[in-house]
Amino acid sequence: MKKGKVFGKGQIAVGVMVVALAAAIWLNAKYLPSSTKYLGEASYVSGTAEEEAVQTGAKAETSEDYFTTAKKERDKAREEACETIEEVLKDSKLSEKDKASALAKIEEIGGRIESESNIEALLKAKGFKKVLAVISDSGISIVVKSEGLTSAQTLQIQDIVTNETNITLGKIKIIPIV
Repeated sequence: MKKGKVFGKGQIAVGVMVVALAAAIWLNAKYLPSSTKYLGEASYVSGTAEEEAVQTGAKAETSEDYFTTAKKERDKAREEACETIEEVLKDSKLSEKDKASALAKIEEIGGRIESESNIEALLKAKGFKKVLAVISDSGISIVVKSEGLTSAQTLQIQDIVTNETNITLGKIKIIPIV
């Protein structure tokens, strides 16, 4: 070893790494809440683990409330759309082509309502307690009350949807809710 040289390049590199590691640990401890044990672990905002629904907004919503509310909102939106179309049809300045287009839209909405009702009834017959079907221009969303769906249940839902509509499998979205 040369006289007068206290630290070598290797020792300086190790020292810099130790300081960087210490800084990383300090930053992690500072910005990670102390109540979180594991990264990504869920925590309740207010309440206990025994509650059925975790309050995330102004009011906690159970799955029963979700299905009832969603069906009411869907029906209200459809009624408003039909009323708008009927008002357009009452306009005397409307051409025959526009009237035919408005009538076709009403028929489309009626067909969607019928298909959704049929799908919901058939899925309830297959053993799903709560079901909501929503058909849109981009596909269909099926919301079912379930702890988790098996592959057989998923296939049943897909089979019913494809038999009742002309919607392809790629446009079927299945959402289980506890």
